[in-house]
Amino acid sequence: MIDNGIVIEKAIWKIADEYGLDVDVVENAITFSETPLDLDSLVGEGIFCFRGPNDNVKYSNAAICLSNKILANVGVAKNMLSILSEQIRQWDHEDINVLLSLLNKLITIMELNPDEYHCLRTSCINFKALPSEPVPEDIAEKYSVWSMDKKGMCLVGIDANEVVHIDDLDKI
Repeated sequence: MIDNGIVIEKAIWKIADEYGLDVDVVENAITFSETPLDLDSLVGEGIFCFRGPNDNVKYSNAAICLSNKILANVGVAKNMLSILSEQIRQWDHEDINVLLSLLNKLITIMELNPDEYHCLRTSCINFKALPSEPVPEDIAEKYSVWSMDKKGMCLVGIDANEVVHIDDLDKI
């Protein structure tokens, strides 16, 4: 018999851990979703995920399924995207990989909500608006540098998903 409370708690903790957020923040994103969630029903719908060699694995697998269903809720997605967008705006320019990680988290949630964020096919993220250290004009004229950190590491590529040092841009 599955204990819904354990699955729900594990799913919330999983989201908090994966997105680097406090559990309270995730709980609030769920609680204040404009599209209410019935977590017990979602656990029941994902009962097929409750499998594995022992209870710990079974509950972890069920939590994975539930965490994806939670993030696929439009209201939760909007709340989480708002939080991630603010983290992107507040990025400290120290490590470009932090910015890339935040962008990947943002995109993951959008991909779980394709009906709401169909613009992913045409890149609805304005990479030109990303926070950045100033990119030297001669570099900006030759290369699409979406963002640069204080160490000269640059976010490049058509989908802003590659990291290259400014001195190595001519090698790509």
